[in-house]
Amino acid sequence: MYNRLLILLIALIFFLPLKAQERDLTIEELAHNFATPKAEYGAYVWWHWMGSNFSKEGITKDLEAMKEAGIAGATIFNLTSAVMESEYLLGNNPWQERTYRSDYYWEALEWAAAEAERLGLKIGLHNCPGYSTTGGDWITDERAMKQIVLSKVKLTGGAEVDITLPKPTLPTFSNWSEPKRTATSYWDIEVVAVPIGQGADASKVVTLTKNMDRQGRLKWNAPEGEWMIYRIGYAPTMAMPHPVPDELSGKTLEVDKFSREHNIFHWDNVLRPLVEHLKPYIGKSFTHILVDSYEAGYQDWNENFREEFISRKGYDPIPWIALKDCFGEKATQQYVRDNREVINSLFVEKSWQVAREKINEAGLEFYIEPYDWMNQFNIYDSALTADVPMSEFWNLGDGWLHPQVIQAAKDAGKKIVAAEAYTGRPESCMYTEDPAMLKHSTDGAFHHGANRLFLHHWVHQPFDDKYQPGMGMGWWGTHFGRHQTWIKPAKAFFSYIARCQMLLQQGELIEIYDNVLHRRLEDAELFFIHNPSREEAMSKWVECRGAKGTPQIWDADSGTIRHEKSFTIGEHSTQVKIELLPDEALFVVFPREGNYGELIRPDYQIVGQKEIAIEGEWKVSFEPKLDKKFICKFPALEDFSLSNEERIKYFAGTATYHKNINIDLKDDNQRILLDLGEMNDIAQVWVNGKDAGVSWYAPFIIDITPHLKRGKNSLKIAVTNNWANRLIGDEQHPADFEWGIDRGESMGRGIKSLPEWFIKDEPRPEQGRKTFNIWYYYRPTSTLQKAGLVGPVKIVVQEITTL
Repeated sequence: MYNRLLILLIALIFFLPLKAQERDLTIEELAHNFATPKAEYGAYVWWHWMGSNFSKEGITKDLEAMKEAGIAGATIFNLTSAVMESEYLLGNNPWQERTYRSDYYWEALEWAAAEAERLGLKIGLHNCPGYSTTGGDWITDERAMKQIVLSKVKLTGGAEVDITLPKPTLPTFSNWSEPKRTATSYWDIEVVAVPIGQGADASKVVTLTKNMDRQGRLKWNAPEGEWMIYRIGYAPTMAMPHPVPDELSGKTLEVDKFSREHNIFHWDNVLRPLVEHLKPYIGKSFTHILVDSYEAGYQDWNENFREEFISRKGYDPIPWIALKDCFGEKATQQYVRDNREVINSLFVEKSWQVAREKINEAGLEFYIEPYDWMNQFNIYDSALTADVPMSEFWNLGDGWLHPQVIQAAKDAGKKIVAAEAYTGRPESCMYTEDPAMLKHSTDGAFHHGANRLFLHHWVHQPFDDKYQPGMGMGWWGTHFGRHQTWIKPAKAFFSYIARCQMLLQQGELIEIYDNVLHRRLEDAELFFIHNPSREEAMSKWVECRGAKGTPQIWDADSGTIRHEKSFTIGEHSTQVKIELLPDEALFVVFPREGNYGELIRPDYQIVGQKEIAIEGEWKVSFEPKLDKKFICKFPALEDFSLSNEERIKYFAGTATYHKNINIDLKDDNQRILLDLGEMNDIAQVWVNGKDAGVSWYAPFIIDITPHLKRGKNSLKIAVTNNWANRLIGDEQHPADFEWGIDRGESMGRGIKSLPEWFIKDEPRPEQGRKTFNIWYYYRPTSTLQKAGLVGPVKIVVQEITTL
């Protein structure tokens, strides 16, 4: 408990200067910025640079596309060219001299910082090559992570013993992205003898280190009884950052997580050249350093561990290492607990606190995902060390975040809790993703406490724009990026995120309960409420604890504000009647002051409603992502994937539907809605040439009242589908490249190398193929996705009475 309070105190001391510079927006400022929030409140992206495949031209195009979409910034990762197994690195990369930290690399990084400054974006960098964890090719065995290794020999005492104790088997590190490496360095610690059958008693363990020579030969006059002789030493774990740029494969090591000295050495190697090259941009357009997922494996020793353990726990751990091996964890429970506590403390103090110290000294902020699969370090303690703690959620999940991260941020007074957003396996990342699919996890993450999303992922596209979808992160992640078909209309989705984040970054988190998150501002109480069901509407009275007064509904989808009439005020809370469709969310705000009445829309009651089907012929203008435009007429709406025309059946891009409709407007007490019915995947609507908005999640309904006129009205609906059908269409033609690793139909397959026609910018041999990708998820027999506007499309006329 003392250590945790000390960590919290240190976090508060570090954080206070930063906090003092911040000012919450007033409720009036929030209201005036709600429709169009400032760029700083937008989502960030994880910007993966794949191997040596990066270019200044691509950097500019990527950043300009981010700006246009409403993205606020990016974190650069330097990864392998292929991300999958090391033996299947992408071959024939065109710019092999553009290695990690080459002259061109530093030029490209400086270029990115300069372009970010020009565009008003913020960028940062993952601290080391790969996405895990802290290390590089500057780390030697002596500075690497280390672990206990031991060998043991059982013998019977009562005589002079003269044996050779074998050197322990040394660690081999292997994972799916790096080659196997076995340690060659080894250091002895102690030789001890444990009497068998006498229990886990450290006082009975005999130290025999002086009895063994350098060759491992042990001479000892062993007392009567059965003995287990342990040769205890330590060696590098051989854990490596991964997945690293190709030229670094097998050449990096993770830094020792228990040594302040070694961590300072690591951070000096990270930060000194970075600051040297990016000095004009540090703290301006270049703002942060990240420690992403901890996947570095286990560490339980280093050269100082014994001294650290004794100073913290008051006894020598060496006898207990042998006793634990001999008698098991149950018989050595206290030592096991003590050892875990020491390991946690060293991770936090020697790694994460040093990281923040060095990063802050450089004028940057420290972001960390403070958890690991092996539970070696405490999430709460580690989160306290960050300027901005992070959690993560996957694209098909419910947005769950580590509650310890949220609690640590709350206790330390940190305004921002970031989240790696929409990570996904190939089953959910087959270019079938769209904003509607992501709505559920987005709202769940906001409800669980996130207020700055980092989209996983936006892969850097360094090549000519005719090669699309282009580079990818192997099979992983939701595909954002400038080559995504729907990236432009998805600005509506990104604006939704920005509005939510603007509100959720104000004030302080009070509590999270049921499907409600409560924040308290100086001049308002704010509640984020979401419907956690994907299928069922929600109608319930929601308790807004600690709030009194007249509630307002702030709709982050439309950017509008209205009064809520259905509420009851109690002694300590206000009950508000909330009606939400599946996967819908809203904010309930109780302002204590603020002059923004002109922004509040009048509430109304629907007193009558009728539907008018829009039938007959539609003219559809097709704009394929990678082919010539064409126009077709449809007697009735249909799913493109059912078409007999291949150019429609395998279409990917934007299809714009044109039609004139007659509307009989009677008076001002009408509300006219356009109901698109079934639509795939995102639609932008214009009425009489005026932008009526984007519909990006079900039900696909848009209020078109302000744009209508009596009589004839022109209707234009631009529907963008995803890449999937075009990718399946390409599989009907022979590959004009060589296939590499094949993980089966559920996972996909990669290309072995970039083909010569690609490198030489020659016409591709197979003209039937339109797309170019690094990882392909589909086969010729894969099931097509529904595409286009299926309908039925209806006009919904509501008779309303203003309340």
